[in-house]
Amino acid sequence: MESFEVIARPRFDKADLTWITDIRARRAGSRGAPYFTMVFGGGDLTLARFTDVIRTQAKGVAPIRFRLRSALVVPEAVVGRFHVFLIPDEGFGAILKLHDLLHAGLAVGILRQDSPYLPHITVATTTDHAKARDLAVALNNRDIDVQGHIEALQVERRDGEVVTLAAEIPLAKGGWFG
Repeated sequence: MESFEVIARPRFDKADLTWITDIRARRAGSRGAPYFTMVFGGGDLTLARFTDVIRTQAKGVAPIRFRLRSALVVPEAVVGRFHVFLIPDEGFGAILKLHDLLHAGLAVGILRQDSPYLPHITVATTTDHAKARDLAVALNNRDIDVQGHIEALQVERRDGEVVTLAAEIPLAKGGWFG
């Protein structure tokens, strides 16, 4: 089944990008670069209309600076998994506000109602709560401090396990917030 998502693939310095990409590959089975999911799949808009809605909603939003300093275990009860998220201490509100903005107007119908939005980058997924907790504690004891910034949004088309980039939407060039 085809669906569309919006992600923000942040920019990091090389060492931080390598560290996050490595831990995601080992602990979450992810081979790609880290990202924030901003709009989860859903809705009945065509790809062109979905992209237009996202472009319109994001118009005027400035790039967002953030800092990841905390790890948090989050249960996904429906499938019996636990995720370890890196959570931004700085920029949390700016990312949350962007998420809310992207779900206004025509996109309000695709807002997930089963759980609140929590800005995060997933670094681990497991069915074992103790393992997830141990990793989160270890990360928090290490005094994580990863700086990054979001300069664009990407619209992705999902068809089963196949994900393709459909559009890139740059954020406004004026100033920084977050």
